[in-house]
Amino acid sequence: MAEQKPIHYFVCSDSSDSLNLNNSTEENTIVEYFDSKEDVDLAKFAEIVKSKPNCVQKYFIVYNGTEYCAVKTDNVENTYIFSLKHRSSIVPKLAAGTATIDAFIEYDKHMEDMAKKLETQPGFKLRDSNGKVIPDGKEFAIQILSDPEDELDEDTEG
Repeated sequence: MAEQKPIHYFVCSDSSDSLNLNNSTEENTIVEYFDSKEDVDLAKFAEIVKSKPNCVQKYFIVYNGTEYCAVKTDNVENTYIFSLKHRSSIVPKLAAGTATIDAFIEYDKHMEDMAKKLETQPGFKLRDSNGKVIPDGKEFAIQILSDPEDELDEDTEG
């Protein structure tokens, strides 16, 4: 198996400490810093990446201290913003070529569509164990019984 090329990060120098704290770069990365968020120039960053044939050429990552942005090198309009929570699953897939920005965008769109369908179920009413409707906005707890013979804890009932 061929060794994976490093992925190129562009990091706002104001955010470099949080990048290290979050272990956001690993052994196979190239990191370059820019002075401020106003200095983000995706076209310039793409040219820098293209000039370095020993790194991943299709994508690069911009980190501004709060979010990551994967950018397609040959079309800087094609971007995908993600959080630290998702970095460890997204960046390796982009670097290995097993996923694309478009695939992540499509997946997010699909999940948003599914959530909208769930939100718009006409006539849906949440009911307690006695069948009484729980009014919108009222706090409640759900108790999942693992055995049908278990009894509900009356303190947690709606």
